[in-house]
Amino acid sequence: MRKKKKPQTPPRQGDYKRFLNDIQVLMNTLKLDYNISKMSTETKRLLYHFKMHIKSHKARNEHISPKELDLINQKAQRYYRERIMDFDQFKLSNYQIQLLYCFLTVRAKEIEKETGTKYDPIGMAVKEQAENISTSFLTKYLLDNFKIVTQLCRPDHKYYGIDFYIAPFYKEERKLEFNNDLYGFPAQKNVFDVKGHKRPAYRLAKPVSKKIIEWISVESNLLGDFYKGEHNELKVFIQAHALKRLSERLDLLDQEALNYALWENTHTIQNFEIYRNYILIPFKVYEIKIGYLAVNIVDDKLLISTFLFITHSYTPEGDRLTKITGLGKQDISYWHIDRLSTFVHLQEEKYPGLNQLFNKAGLGELKQLRSKEFNVDSMQTFNLDGLMEHINKSKTFKQNTF
Repeated sequence: MRKKKKPQTPPRQGDYKRFLNDIQVLMNTLKLDYNISKMSTETKRLLYHFKMHIKSHKARNEHISPKELDLINQKAQRYYRERIMDFDQFKLSNYQIQLLYCFLTVRAKEIEKETGTKYDPIGMAVKEQAENISTSFLTKYLLDNFKIVTQLCRPDHKYYGIDFYIAPFYKEERKLEFNNDLYGFPAQKNVFDVKGHKRPAYRLAKPVSKKIIEWISVESNLLGDFYKGEHNELKVFIQAHALKRLSERLDLLDQEALNYALWENTHTIQNFEIYRNYILIPFKVYEIKIGYLAVNIVDDKLLISTFLFITHSYTPEGDRLTKITGLGKQDISYWHIDRLSTFVHLQEEKYPGLNQLFNKAGLGELKQLRSKEFNVDSMQTFNLDGLMEHINKSKTFKQNTF
């Protein structure tokens, strides 16, 4: 004897009505001639059935405070609702993208029912578009999570990791639930003896797509004759002094923008510049070199000792500037030529001679920064390709595509 099917649980009316209203708003935005209220109850419930349920981030260890959790959920909600995704000539939010997925999925089923075949060309095209939309939704969703953690991770405070997963769903019913487990990882502090002085430093890490983070190391063979030890990889630390100098000299960046810029320049260290027997890591913002991280090798570890703005002594550009102008180290500091704000706010028409000097010293690219915004959202939007490269490599993306 066959078991009776359980009656379908009706949707919660408040959420259900908002959902249908939001789909109607989407139809109006896209200038599509559909009246959702005139659809059958069965069709409207089927639309709601395909809604992707987005769960709030949840703290999964003791290193996430309620305040941090609230901040992360607020950021996630803002990214979910902001209308920045291109769809034809329209700008949609990721929430609206998932509404469009619901609509197209149901429309494909209706066409299949009307034609009596799965292979109707129009029905197949609509189904393919729904699948493409679902991939766009997932990509943006993962990207937003990754943007959040790269904004907040600080080597001297805490790193964050998000374990994202989709709850199991039945093939025929395909009901999706997105879950985000949030983990905190306290700073790993070490004290180095550098020429007889105690220097506090923090190990660098990078958030990855799963709940664990990856502590950063560099291949020792990249250092050539500067390292003669036996380790194949060296752990990377950054001194508190270097973090202070980053904040002082990149004075247009707030803490979240600094966190992101540090991640962008250290998550994969593959080459060094050697200048005057110093080991330097180029530091870029908007793909424009603005300085260097100066490093030492101490106790078989790579220690970032300071941040040198590009005009500073012991950099190729800084030494050229000194040679051309006669400005010394104290002069550069006094006139704040070692700060990002000086170059961004420099009035070219008022000081044409200065611009000529900077061009001769190899600093001409800095003027391109005058048109840039230095908030973290603008910086991350500029580097979406770099962020997506990490997402596309992740197991999370490969395992959770629909």
